[in-house]
Formats: sequence, C-alpha cells, structure tokens
Amino acid sequence: MPPLRSLRALPRALANWAGLAGQDERPVARILMYHGTPRGEAAALERELRWLKRRFHIVPLRAIVAAAANGGALGSKVALTFDDGLRSNVEVAYPLLHRLAIPATFFVCPGLVDRARWLWTHEMRRRLSRLSPAARRELAQEWQAPEGITEFVRWMKKLDSAPRQRIQARVREATADFTPTAAERDEFDLADWKELRRVDPAIVTIGSHTSTHSILRGTSPAELESEVRDSRRQLERTLERPVDTFAYPNGDLDPASDTCVRKHYRVAVTTANGWVARGADAHRLPRLAGPSSVLKLARRIYA
Repeated sequence: MPPLRSLRALPRALANWAGLAGQDERPVARILMYHGTPRGEAAALERELRWLKRRFHIVPLRAIVAAAANGGALGSKVALTFDDGLRSNVEVAYPLLHRLAIPATFFVCPGLVDRARWLWTHEMRRRLSRLSPAARRELAQEWQAPEGITEFVRWMKKLDSAPRQRIQARVREATADFTPTAAERDEFDLADWKELRRVDPAIVTIGSHTSTHSILRGTSPAELESEVRDSRRQLERTLERPVDTFAYPNGDLDPASDTCVRKHYRVAVTTANGWVARGADAHRLPRLAGPSSVLKLARRIYA
C-alpha cells in the first residue's frame, strides 16, 4: 500500500475499528486471503471474524462473482478464502466459521493430501534451516543462488518447473535425515481426507490450489493439465462435492496456465492486491491479505 494512501486511510480505519463510522459506500467487494491459522492465534482470528460480521455482509465467493458480473450490490460484501488446505484451517478456523455461521472457501492440494506431504515451499524452508551456514553456502554456490533461506526459496519460485524439481531433490538429498518437530507438524501438516470430509459444505466451499502447489508459470502442457484439471477431478471424486473455484499458488500465472484454468474452472483468485469492482474478470480476482489484528484489517479494508 503506498504510504500516502495508507496515511489517508488511517482515520477511517480507526473510526471503523471503533465502530464510529457508517457503512462503506464504495461499489467494491473484498476477498480476504488467509493461510495457516495457528492455535495460538485463534483468539485474534475470532476477533477479526466477529468484527467483519458486524461491519460487512460475509458471503460465499461465488456471490461476489455473481454481483460483479450482473450489476448487483458489491459495497458491503466480503468473502473469506484460506489457501493451502492446512490442518490448522480445519482444526482452528473451521470451528469458528461454523459457530459464527460465516462462509469461506478452502483451497486444497489433493496430490499432497494423498501423500501426506507438505507444500514444497514449507518443506524447503525447514530443510534448509537444518543445514549449517557453510552447507547452505555450498548448496547456493552449486546453483548460483542466494544463501539466505527466504531468498533461496524466493529464487526457486521464479524457476520453471523442471529445474525447480531438480533443486528440491538436491535439497532433500542434502537433508536426508530431516524429521519435522511436533511444532513444525502443527504448523505445516495438511488436513487429511477424513478431516476434509467432515467440513460442512454449507459453510466451507472446497476449491483447488493445484494438485501439488506447483507454480504454474513455465509448466509443460501435460503437467499443467495434471495440476489444474486433475486436481479438480480428484477433489470432486474424493469429497463428492462440486469444485469450480481455483487459487493460483504464489499468484503466478502465464498465458498457458490462464487458458487452462479458464477451461476447467468458473472462478479463479490470485494474490494480486486489490478490490473486486463491477465487471471484474472472474478468473483474475484480486485479494487482500488477512492481517493478524482488527485494526490492521480495518486499515487494509478501508485503504
């Protein structure tokens, strides 16, 4: 958010946080994006959800898409999305959503659920953290990559699928004795099929986040179909519910992935920061990152 715009938004954000301002009349809807919902942050999340419910009309994602396409009212609408299919979403966020009768969309990677694997970004960060600085330096030099863990993973995200998978294999080889801690499993484990089946479809819509959280830019046509089309088929077959919504991992897309997603889904969300206005492209919907406090949330929504 530009600093000047942020400063201008602060008084209204404070007023709305305190419940002193009227409803926002701007003709835009908001889609909020969450990821993990750790147990230690459950109270903060509940405060955010209760504040949103008082100030906005929280609706399923498809309701915003329909309003944007058909000229319906947008200004009071907010949709909630949770990326990655983490177990914490089912154990922490879902009970709150159910108790408060708040709809949301969970974006799931069925290929990882099948194999009880983490997202590759989470796995790489934790494996790299086990290496000594000297070993990380040697690994980075091998690939002419940055040495820092965050920078190394960010660099990996920019690679095409084939070289990225080769580097993932090399990191696994260098950390063959890696065993997650209990805290790491609590943070990064995905929900399994049994847990996902228990989620009430009246509250939570399931969408695809690709099969294995693959960044689609630069992916081969065959792999693209597997990640995009087959992930939908697997979710529908296993959960016995319709799946027509998609979230781009890392928000990355190119013309080929855009075409593929449009062919197989009615709706797709990105990580681009912004609001949903009338006539918005239903396959390039922007979102706002869900921050960890009501004041920050108010500031972001009213910026």
